[in-house]
Amino acid sequence: MSALKEHRKAAVILFISLFLVMVGFGIIIPILPFYVLHYQGNALTLGLLMSTYSVMQFIFAPVWGKLSDRIGRRPILLIGLGGYGISFIIFGLANHLWMLFAARIISGILSSATLPTAMAYIADITTPEDRSKGIGLMGAAMGAGIIVGPGLGGIVGHYSLAMPFFVAGGLAFLTLPWAYFLLPESKSSHDRSAPGDNQGLSLAMLRHPQFPLFAATLVVSFTMAMFEGTFALFAADRVGFGPRDMGVLFTIIGVLGVVVQSSLLWRIINLFGDAAVITGSLLISAVGLFCMMQSTSVSSLWIYTAIFSVGNTCLRPSLSTLISKTSSTGQGASMGVMQSFDSLGRIAGPVFGGWTYGLSRNSPFFIAACMLVSTLLFLRARLILYEKMANSEAQSSQSIQEA
Repeated sequence: MSALKEHRKAAVILFISLFLVMVGFGIIIPILPFYVLHYQGNALTLGLLMSTYSVMQFIFAPVWGKLSDRIGRRPILLIGLGGYGISFIIFGLANHLWMLFAARIISGILSSATLPTAMAYIADITTPEDRSKGIGLMGAAMGAGIIVGPGLGGIVGHYSLAMPFFVAGGLAFLTLPWAYFLLPESKSSHDRSAPGDNQGLSLAMLRHPQFPLFAATLVVSFTMAMFEGTFALFAADRVGFGPRDMGVLFTIIGVLGVVVQSSLLWRIINLFGDAAVITGSLLISAVGLFCMMQSTSVSSLWIYTAIFSVGNTCLRPSLSTLISKTSSTGQGASMGVMQSFDSLGRIAGPVFGGWTYGLSRNSPFFIAACMLVSTLLFLRARLILYEKMANSEAQSSQSIQEA
């Protein structure tokens, strides 16, 4: 019973930590474009600044994930939280454009330790049956942070463009003592000495047993980045949306995502299984995008955007759960590689989406929908095999615990 209480306490601490980190991350969203313009940057500069962060995550997330398998989750989480704080403070102190890029590089290197390690931590302290609930709650914490952050950033940024970055850094540092004193290590010394997955991000990754799931993560991230990079232009052109309309829409969609991930998703996964939820989510997301191209009114755009968002909200934690359940080596390594594929999609998606939007307004949504359907056809049979693997691992784990 004491172990169960410890695990619940750890989950609460992780929830609060991820929420505060994502509040800090969200604070800078409405301010960053103006901050770049303040230092004589332009739209290309902003795009490069955003891509720099994702490139660093792509490179370093697997490194931190493997390191957490070797030395433990707690120290890597503390490094990630500290990295967030340091990078935001540098942003606030910046007085040249190059300092913004330096802060973004530091942020990408150090903060990429946070998410894969947190997900691996949840995998350590949950059973396979409860893992979808745990990962869903972490997703809800991040979603809630992203909802609160931009609004807070807009209020604080009214007084000073630099102030939101200091607030974000302060929130990150606020989580450090909280995690240091209250978060126990989730891996035993025996587990830490076990060899991890040494598979690097190379062509050899094509032979990785989880590669189809990593590839699906890439597609989901890529299509979501295409959507995020072009939807504001699409909504403005199609139904005359302005910044206020976009803010209200994304706030409501964010709340919907938090509700789905925190209370509904894990129940659906337990009822139908990971394979069925991933299959259904891919289909729902594709349908939402196809319908979005036909929207002719504000109400229809709201409905179709909500359909796409619900599908996408279910996809990410479901893939994370199945990758965790089928990891045969280190949880940290698998989660780190997954985040790298996610980052790769966020690097390429906005650029490709912007280019195709210039060809036709519907092109990004049509291409994204086709990619999701293709992924569904590619994964369908493999998902059943992965779920059998996950169930087999769960039965083996239960037998060991009973023995």
